[in-house]
Amino acid sequence: MRRDAYSVPRMVNYVQTFHDVNGNPLDLTQLLTQNTQITHVNLAALHVTGTVGELNLNDNGINDTYWDTMWSNVTTLQNGGIKVLMMIGGAAQGSYKTLCGSSVPATVQMDYYGPLRDSLRYHNLDGVDLDIEESVDVSCALALLKQFDADFGDDFIMTMAPVAACMIPSYQNNGLSGFSYFTLDSEATDSNRPNGKLVNWYNAQFYNGWGDASTQVFYNNIISEGGWSPDRIVMGVLDSSNDGGSGFVGLSTLQGVIQQLRANYDNFGCAVGWEYWDAGTSDGLDYPWQWVQEISKSIFGASNGTPKNTTSEPLPNPPAPFQALTDELVDLGAAYLQAVWALNITNGDLLAAEQLLNLTSVLDVLDVGII
Repeated sequence: MRRDAYSVPRMVNYVQTFHDVNGNPLDLTQLLTQNTQITHVNLAALHVTGTVGELNLNDNGINDTYWDTMWSNVTTLQNGGIKVLMMIGGAAQGSYKTLCGSSVPATVQMDYYGPLRDSLRYHNLDGVDLDIEESVDVSCALALLKQFDADFGDDFIMTMAPVAACMIPSYQNNGLSGFSYFTLDSEATDSNRPNGKLVNWYNAQFYNGWGDASTQVFYNNIISEGGWSPDRIVMGVLDSSNDGGSGFVGLSTLQGVIQQLRANYDNFGCAVGWEYWDAGTSDGLDYPWQWVQEISKSIFGASNGTPKNTTSEPLPNPPAPFQALTDELVDLGAAYLQAVWALNITNGDLLAAEQLLNLTSVLDVLDVGII
């Protein structure tokens, strides 16, 4: 069944690794043939390099023959009604500073953007997912959204992938992008688009210390405190414990949380998994499509009569990749999510994180000979 590409319910999955756990080429068409009910697939991750015209999908040029099988799979998925987007950026730095330049307010650098636009057209992609994990001015994201909208039109899907904490007002600046998503969303509007917004929805990351998908509380808080419409907040989760530093939630627990959020919100934005190739391995499943299939049962299946529970407090401190170091920074006076941010930026370097947060430990004082 072909669903509305913009409205809920939806089931999304990222694909970055293009082989299975046994090293065989990943067959994305199983998402269709196994009736997983997936609605959107986000290919990852496209990098815009500092060389004009050079676009890499992971470690290979986007037009390299290495990807021929993948593009064939993409066509099959699209013919079956599944929308396929390209995720740009991610953990690798540089794409957005290349696309936007160094001036503020930012302007789109057409020498670099033009080949990106042409490649998206050539491969007939249905949209883009902007995963900005480098510090840029809000005008960079806004300029790119406006440029994509102008070039591709109102039906082109545009999503973003902030860490979940950024969608809560009190934490909005403790993220990876360097700007407030509240500010961006208030300015990124277009009355001609399906929901009046340039960003159709946000694939919020509820893992690696930035959110908690083990209960409904963190999601509820985003809705109640952040004022977001639930259909624009998709709960991003790890589909295997191997795919992130912390925050994996087992399948049965996750299904219960999804059922609870469906009960809470008629327009629940649903779920997105990172990342497909080994989905379900931590839950004892043999094939990644089985994990998607099981999550889809909770999203699209009949309601189980769960009563509403919109409790949003107390907001939990999500499990962090560098938990002991995070706790140490908190003991020194850092807010929890500030500590998560600093250790993410410094890749677990405690001293560097302390310096970022202007904190001083007893060992630091001893090192400089003050006591």
